Amino acid sequence: MILRKDEVTRTLVETAKMIYAEQADDEDVPTSVRDLDSFNLVQIVLELENNYDVRLFEGLQPYRAGEGYRSGDFEEFAEVIVAIAAEQGPAEDEEAHA
Repeated sequence: MILRKDEVTRTLVETAKMIYAEQADDEDVPTSVRDLDSFNLVQIVLELENNYDVRLFEGLQPYRAGEGYRSGDFEEFAEVIVAIAAEQGPAEDEEAHA
């Protein structure tokens, strides 16, 4: 599946703002991926999977060991998401072969 980095970046930022707005005790909106705790990062990844019909958690596994996407900004994380989606190909093809 081909995703556009600018669209994914915008979705990341909007989703982070939405999640933080729902948490009354957390007023600081994250400005980068490194500002997210693991729970919020999981929520954002699940939202991206739903929005774009891609499987991201499996593709993110190589980044868990090191700093990877946790050390960058939303644009860098969007690049990772776009690359993972591109490796998966069209979502319809995946379901047909499952």
